Parts: sequence; structure tokens; C-alpha cells
Amino acid sequence: MKRLKNILVTVIPLVILFFIADYILLVPLNVKFEEGFNLFFGLAIIVCIAYFYEDVRYIFQDAVKGKPIHFPGKKVKGCVILLLLIYLGYQVSSLPLFLSQQYRNLIGDIETKEFEQEIPEMDLKKIPTVDEAYARRLGDKKLGEDVGLGSQVYVGDYTLISIKDSLYWVAPLEHIDIIKWFTNREGTPGYIMVSATDAQDVRLVQEDSKGNPINLKYLPSAYFNQDIRRKVYFEGNMFSGLTDYSFELDDSGRPYWVVTTYTKKVGIHGGSDATGVVVVDAQTGETNKYSVEDAPKWIDRIQPQSFVINQINDWGWYKNGFMNTLFAKKDIIQTTPGTNYMFIDGEWYFYTGMTSSGSDESTVGFMLSNTRTKETTFYKIAGATETAAMKSAEGKVQHLGYEASFPVLLNIENEPTYFTTLKDNQGLVKQYAFVNVKDYSKVGTGETLDEARTNYAKLVFGTQGSLLDSSLGEHKTIEATIERIGTSQTDGNTYYTILLKEHPELLLMGSGTISAELPISYEGDPVKIEYIDGKNKTKTIVTFDNLKFNQ
Repeated sequence: MKRLKNILVTVIPLVILFFIADYILLVPLNVKFEEGFNLFFGLAIIVCIAYFYEDVRYIFQDAVKGKPIHFPGKKVKGCVILLLLIYLGYQVSSLPLFLSQQYRNLIGDIETKEFEQEIPEMDLKKIPTVDEAYARRLGDKKLGEDVGLGSQVYVGDYTLISIKDSLYWVAPLEHIDIIKWFTNREGTPGYIMVSATDAQDVRLVQEDSKGNPINLKYLPSAYFNQDIRRKVYFEGNMFSGLTDYSFELDDSGRPYWVVTTYTKKVGIHGGSDATGVVVVDAQTGETNKYSVEDAPKWIDRIQPQSFVINQINDWGWYKNGFMNTLFAKKDIIQTTPGTNYMFIDGEWYFYTGMTSSGSDESTVGFMLSNTRTKETTFYKIAGATETAAMKSAEGKVQHLGYEASFPVLLNIENEPTYFTTLKDNQGLVKQYAFVNVKDYSKVGTGETLDEARTNYAKLVFGTQGSLLDSSLGEHKTIEATIERIGTSQTDGNTYYTILLKEHPELLLMGSGTISAELPISYEGDPVKIEYIDGKNKTKTIVTFDNLKFNQ
């Protein structure tokens, strides 16, 4: 009876504390998650102490008096042993030592494909030149233009999204503190949009497409039930894992929170894997839950980046079992430091390079994983890591002291190429750089994309007679007379620049390998030239025919 009284005296306040802690900590109430297990295990310890209160009191008395500690009664010993076994069993239940193949298979089937056939060439106008750090700088500057608003809110975390094939960084306006939240319970007035391809396109959006004011009520900076994490948790998701709170816009520009739900698939608590999303209207709080397959098309990211990278590493690490990782380390590959995004044919992908275990500056290929479905493809390409490419780009402008951003992988005329921006010490983009993956000593830089692209093409394609991709402009053919012709040398290759008498607005350039007639042509010669009419000031010669020669 006394033991039962001890339990009741302990459990009733414990239940009250449990609900308070649950409201504050938002712990998933599921032993598949370590937080949930620790909570329940702690409760079990407290109940056992309450039940064996008298016995436990003697143990502490012995400890204080310096007497030898002994466990009075077999029930106490049994309870302690049982709790220890449960704890140890839980910890070892998901160790890779026993379940390495389950960890390896969590990413699913990975198909190997050819880079040139699968990765389309990208228009210069669609290359993301604004990274997250630069977007934040631009967004803060935009908010600072409104002095009154800037004293009440700040710009939250950015998410990279696509709207009708245009790429944007978007971030909500957040409350500065609890006082500002309390005085503005209707929400913050809008969000920031920064174009990922045009640093001049920065918007503070405060009205929807119908002209109605935007008020973001559910935010990470809000309190109590307007806290987006608490809102999602108490909408029937107390037993699920919740992560990756992403601020996204639908195709009409309406703001939502997209939250990934996940579970554990290896052992009891190993192998985090996404199961779907919870979508919350940031203004009204309307909430809907979807599986991965049924999620609305406008949602760009369902899979958390950290989950995908961990699963790719497990795939490369445990190919030959767990013991191989300790000793032989045969055929082990792993992701390179840093990841990025690629937008291909309307779909988003996580990008990461892959390198052999112990390798510092070389890759064996790279992975692309769909941000919605997790469908993953491996492309075998030997070359430089992203870090090595960044150092090479910085070395090209070392006299200016610029720093390279983490690169984006592009297909430039079937050549895998890193693209990076070069920033000054204020974080402003000053130049652009293209770095060849296979030979990272070939770096093309310039103050404009066109200039950097042209300089890169001279280095990589000069000996092949190709300077720019045909998709970057229309092919045109013209017959005219040479007015002036000059030569220049780049890395041992000779390039010819031509002005035509009948078309003085054209500045044409081509490699000497295009035609044997080009090096022996002079002013006054009639010529027939095919060129690419791209955005570049200098047009690229594709074919050259001196009409003076009959050969």
C-alpha cells in the first residue's frame, strides 16, 4: 500500500510535468526516435525509484556514510538489470556492425549513367549566379530601404525554389522579439524574393496576386500556437519525426511552410527516411498532409538534404560490409565536402561529388538525387573536387584576393564544368569563373558571364575549333570582304579576329584550326563565314571559306 501511495504521489505531478515538457520540447512520442526513447526511459526510471523508494533511500544513505553499497532485495536488482538491458539493447539495435547492408540499401537503386547524354547544356541566362549568402545580403539591403519595417522584422532563412522555371531565393519576414510578435499578432507583412540568376531582381512582396495584403502568422519566430513547429506538431504529428521546415511559394506566389515527415527504417532507431510532407498555409494555418507520391507539384523539396547525403555515404561506405570499413577499405567511396542544387528540365536535384576514401582533391564521379523522389544517379567522371576547383579559380585572380563560392556543375559542350562566382571581402560578386572538372588548371574568368564563358571556351575547345555552344545563339552565314584581321595567342593556340567591310558592327573570332585558309587570309579577301549570333559582343566563327581560293 505504501509503495502504491509513493507511485501515485510521483506519477500525478509527473503527468503534469510531462504535458508541460511536451508542449515546450515537442519531442516525438515514439521510441523510434532517440528523444522519445529517452523521455519514456526517464519516466520509467522515475516510476521505479518511486516504487522502490525505501530501498533506494538506504542505498543513498550508505553512499553518504561511506558504507559499502548493496542492493537490498532481488526486485531492486532485477529492476536495475532490466533497465540496463533495455538501454543497452536499444543502443545496439541499430548499429551498422549488424545492419550495414540495410543502411547501404536505404538510398534505393542507384543507376549509373553517362554525363554527356543525361545532363543537358544550360543557357547562360539560367545559371544561378546568386548563392544563399549573396541572396541574404541583397535581401537585408532591400529590407533596410524601409526604415520603419526594418525595426520590427528581420529576414528569415532562405529556400531555393522554382516558379515557372525561374529560380528564386525566398525568405519570410520574422518577428524581431516577443514584444514585436505580441503587438503584431496578425503576422509579418510579407516576404523577400531574390532571383538566383539576376542580382538586380530583389523584391519585398507584401501583396498577393489579387492585391490583398500578406500577413505571415505562422513562423519560427512566433510564440505559443503560432510557432510553426508547435503548429505542425499538434496537428496530429506528435508520433512522427518532423524536420526541414522550408518556406516555399506555390505557382501563384502564396506562401506555405513545407515540413518533411520521416521515420526510422534500420533497426529500431537507425536510418532516417522521409515519408511525406505537412503543408501549412503561412497566413491561415490551414494544414494538409501528403505522402511523397501525392505531394503538390509546386513543392520543390521533400527529401532533407542531410538524409540524402547520409544515405549516399552509407551506400558508398558499406559496399563490402562493415568489417571492410575497418581494415581493407576496398572500393569505398564517399561524398566530397559541400553540396549544391541543380535544376534540370523542371526538376530539382541535390548534387554532391564522390571521391575515394582518403582522396583529397580528386573525384571518381558525382551523384544527383531528386529532391522530391530521392531517385539517385551516379555519373562516373574522374576529375577535381569542388574544393580544388574553388582554389584553382581563386588562384586565377589571386592578385585581387577574391574568394570563390561553392560551385555548380554544368555541361559545357559535353564537358563537365564547375561554375563559381568570385567575391570580394564585402561579399559582392566581382567576377565569374568556369573550371574544367577533368583538368582544373583550365579556368576561364571574366567580369561578365559571356566574357568568362568565352575565355573558358578558348582554353578548353580552342584546338577543336569550337568556342561556344550552338544553343547559345542562332547560326548565321554571311558573305563579305575582310576589312581588318588580327591574331592573338592563348595557351599556345592562335585565334583570329576579323572585321568585315560590309558589316562593321560584327566582331568575329575563330581558332586557326577551323580552316587552313584562315591563317593565309588578308585584308580585301572575299570570304564566306558561318558564325553564332549569341549575346557575346564577339561572335564565334563556326566555318570559314576564303572565296579567293578554289581549293
